[in-house]
Amino acid sequence: MAWSQGRGVDRWARGRIRLGALLFVLVAVAGIYLAIKFVPPYWTYLSMQDPVKEAAMVVVTSSDEARAKAELMRRAKDEGLALDEDNIEIVREETMLVVRVTWVTPVELPRYRYDLRFRIEARVPLR
Repeated sequence: MAWSQGRGVDRWARGRIRLGALLFVLVAVAGIYLAIKFVPPYWTYLSMQDPVKEAAMVVVTSSDEARAKAELMRRAKDEGLALDEDNIEIVREETMLVVRVTWVTPVELPRYRYDLRFRIEARVPLR
């Protein structure tokens, strides 16, 4: 019996998709969708690491907290992040200066909202 005759033709007919291939496509689409939703907030988090360290260095070298906060808020705005002074904390702990920046980014999913909470802390020794 040849492949073009008999029962094998219906089972492997052109245009039909197997269940495994369909599941693979669905999982791939779901993965891409989640990546589109979750990667940008984490990219912003990584992009804000250096500005927080730089703000800590500005405070230690010039003792100008207002300038450091303003620069940090400007850099955050460049990254598409809306920070205000409540999100930035500058504290002296013993021999260290600590700059903490916290924010919440909501991720809207179908029928669900997930809040990503971020916190960056930079510690610099006081001179």
